[in-house]
Amino acid sequence: MSPPLSPAVARPTPVFYLCTHVLGVTAILACLAWWANASGLDLAVARALFNPALDDFPLHTNRWLELVGHRMVLTLPISLGLGAVAVAAASYRIPAWRSLRAPALALALTCIVGQLAITQLKHYTTLPRPYDLDSLGGYTPYPQTWWTWDRGRAGGALPSGHAGAGYSMLTLYFAGWAVGRSGWRWGGLALGALAGIGFSAVRILQGAHFLSQTLWSAALMWLLAALFFWPVLCAGTPGGRPSSVVSIRFGGRRGSHGEKAGT
Repeated sequence: MSPPLSPAVARPTPVFYLCTHVLGVTAILACLAWWANASGLDLAVARALFNPALDDFPLHTNRWLELVGHRMVLTLPISLGLGAVAVAAASYRIPAWRSLRAPALALALTCIVGQLAITQLKHYTTLPRPYDLDSLGGYTPYPQTWWTWDRGRAGGALPSGHAGAGYSMLTLYFAGWAVGRSGWRWGGLALGALAGIGFSAVRILQGAHFLSQTLWSAALMWLLAALFFWPVLCAGTPGGRPSSVVSIRFGGRRGSHGEKAGT
């Protein structure tokens, strides 16, 4: 029998959750992304990594970075989303997993919608990849506008899909919170941040993305996760005192109701 978990984890009130998780963290990440671009930090980092003698970024075509940071990383949100769908489907057959259904569906929606949103937004934002700029070995001038309705003028790089794939792991923070597992919650936050930062760094080193483009991905993925988990975490808390999330227990006493339900 597995050791019992803490009996309950506090649910946030809708107002607290809206102000902190939906708006607060998203606004902080969005402001960081805006500042990285407006302050010139984007170009400063890119120029530091660019080699004029090669007229390219030295790690642009590095085989290992290309394999791990460009190809394999895209399997993260797909694997995470498919795994969550599998858990949600299995919950109809395994009574003990019924409380995992809503968090699993929210996690799957975040991963799927996140990648679709990133793919579409790239067609309407103008900031190109660093290695496409004429001042960094490319062919296009620095854009004067942020948005465009003409897909032919789109930069095809904002937000970053690969950074978004890494930041999709932030959904584990919300999922752990929803099922009352503090270890999963904070471990998921750490894993999501490390994955997002790590894959962002790879693409920045390759000259494939500016820092701000990866930060916009973090803001978008966090916002979507916060929105999709809102009904899961705030259900039954119209205001006032927080209620609680009952922890998931994967073991039980011999002859308990939970054990009989699974037989």
